[in-house]
Amino acid sequence: MGAKWTQFFPPKPALTKENFPSQAGKVLIVTGGNTGIGFELVKILYSKGGTVYTAARSVESISNAITSIKSECQTSEPKGKLKSLVVNLSDLNLVSVAAASFLGQETRLDVLFNNAGIAQVPAGSLSTARNLPKGWVRIVWTSSSIVDIAGPPGGVSLDELIPGNYNEDKAHNYSASKAGNRMLASEFSKRHCESEGIISITQNPGNLKTKSWDTVPLLKFIFGPLLHDARFGAYTEIWCGMSEEVKVEDGGRFAIPWGRWHPDPRKDVLESLKGKD
Repeated sequence: MGAKWTQFFPPKPALTKENFPSQAGKVLIVTGGNTGIGFELVKILYSKGGTVYTAARSVESISNAITSIKSECQTSEPKGKLKSLVVNLSDLNLVSVAAASFLGQETRLDVLFNNAGIAQVPAGSLSTARNLPKGWVRIVWTSSSIVDIAGPPGGVSLDELIPGNYNEDKAHNYSASKAGNRMLASEFSKRHCESEGIISITQNPGNLKTKSWDTVPLLKFIFGPLLHDARFGAYTEIWCGMSEEVKVEDGGRFAIPWGRWHPDPRKDVLESLKGKD
């Protein structure tokens, strides 16, 4: 119970805009960077000098986000670059197009924030990971506290992926998808951590005031008093992507608000992450 409770009432964030170091020279991608947590994350990274690709489904939504961010960041402190990356994840064929667009502009990628609800890792160059210290390059996947509260046994039921066995319960499927992101992060870590030094971890950004609650107004009303400003979710992701506390050996772990490791992950989910030989 304590592990669940602390995600609703987390301590102060470890990294914020005030103590976050310069990101000058770094190249970063934030999926879903046009709204909510992603928008706040892009704004912070940009204000710290990073070259930030705002990834979303349409040019219009990205342009509007970039315009808003530049308007909000009109200060004397040095800023980075904001770039557009159109990624329509409803068609996986278009993901390769987005990856090609990115690779045509950059030779490195320091951190990929899989912030959007559904995200796939774009194929990219490994030159950045191979030429930098281990743990410099990271992939941050997004999960949720729902995995602890209502995730199915083991996190994901593979039998439900078989045609005819699909589960019609939307809440069940949502929690399974978030557990699935943990599995993807863990598996990517197993395959690429030791050989290429890429850290792949999952995080619960926190219970936040975002548009995702608009489709469930009753729950929004009930949990409203427990929701925090979206920028706090960005602090969680910043810790995962940049904190020196995150080491190569932490690959596959699960972080919670506002930047710390989960004290007691569900044992059945951890067991499922081991896979089978």
